[in-house]
Amino acid sequence: MAVDEAEDLEALVLSYALGTAPETERSRVKQAMVQEPALAQLLAEVDDSLEAVVMGLDAPRAPWKTVAESLEGGRRFSHLVPRLATLFDITPDAAAALMERVDIPSEWMEGPGQGVWLMPVAAGQKWSGYLTTLLRLEPGSQLPTHTHGAEEQVLLLEGGYRDDPTGEEFWRGALDVRASGTSHSLTALEGMACVCASVSRFPEDD
Repeated sequence: MAVDEAEDLEALVLSYALGTAPETERSRVKQAMVQEPALAQLLAEVDDSLEAVVMGLDAPRAPWKTVAESLEGGRRFSHLVPRLATLFDITPDAAAALMERVDIPSEWMEGPGQGVWLMPVAAGQKWSGYLTTLLRLEPGSQLPTHTHGAEEQVLLLEGGYRDDPTGEEFWRGALDVRASGTSHSLTALEGMACVCASVSRFPEDD
């Protein structure tokens, strides 16, 4: 394999791992990995590094520098942008732009509870009348007990939280769906801050 072709395929392996490669390129990577075991090994190492950086852990082995550069700023959410766009009923470009705001402190407002921050999101018409936000919980902080007036959907973008009173844990990439009338609280798990996208509605007044 020529050097330029190898470098091209390594870049595609990274975009494959991040979920940003188009379907035609994903097929190319799959075929190349069958022929070049080293590329399959690279994908495994990139996956390890990706998992480490988004969970706030020390990154393993050689691909770390490339992964770190590709995950700077909002790009670390690239693999979740399509799901975020679907959740908020917005375009992928709007979802990607939203992720670029996550690390800007001035974009956040204090939420209900110490260490809890909110960023209102202008969602699509599908969610008219709903509360659509990004939610950031510092490690160990708690979103106080609350009751949902409609089905709630929460997509975890970074870190994780524990649901109380069930004790169930949810981590990056999980979609937590709660039925209307559900009452619960959330506690951010240790490590990095928990960032998630939420679509919810307050109970209607009796």
